[in-house]
Amino acid sequence: MHLPEVKVCGITRIEDAENALNLGASKLGFILYNNSPRCIKFEDILRIKDDLDLQPDKMVAVQVEPKPSELNKINEIGFGKVQLHFPYNLPIESVIEWSDIIGPDRLWLAPKLPNGVSFPKSILSLAETFLIDAYCEDKFGGTGKVSNWESFYNWKNEFNSKEWVLAGGLSPDNIISAINSTGAQFLDVNSGVEKIAGIKDYAKMTEFFSNISSIF
Repeated sequence: MHLPEVKVCGITRIEDAENALNLGASKLGFILYNNSPRCIKFEDILRIKDDLDLQPDKMVAVQVEPKPSELNKINEIGFGKVQLHFPYNLPIESVIEWSDIIGPDRLWLAPKLPNGVSFPKSILSLAETFLIDAYCEDKFGGTGKVSNWESFYNWKNEFNSKEWVLAGGLSPDNIISAINSTGAQFLDVNSGVEKIAGIKDYAKMTEFFSNISSIF
């Protein structure tokens, strides 16, 4: 296996974005969901983008059940990827519309899947990348809870033509176990490398990347 890619999500500050990239992050996640404590405004994203000369392939927009108008605004900003969270039983017509606006190659779908629920095969053709986060009844991501690694491993292998991103409570303490258990080749870290919501901890980020490197 090669060294996994890492997306550091919940970026709100220029210094955190720069540190993440310098440590080895391939992508930065910017949360646009108003109910998230890590929500960032478009003007602040553009400031970070300009200051660091970020290319679209480094930038991932994160939203929950967006309206088409919100996706059109995301397209204007120039995000390389768009990560969308939604209930697993959302009518398929909504997901089809998102795929049409964003394009399957740029779309990361993150269905909220309770334990014991099968992966919804109906959405597989609508995106090239799928993100598995921890299930929380009243929240979409950023909970610090660990996702179901066994399910991730099974889906990653069953639907191996797609890219699978492991999220949910990843931290310096569990990242080696997570990789060994799932074979994940793309990791998404957020709360596990923070001081408080939206403020990254440089020491934790450094340890996170160092621990990944130690097993490759």
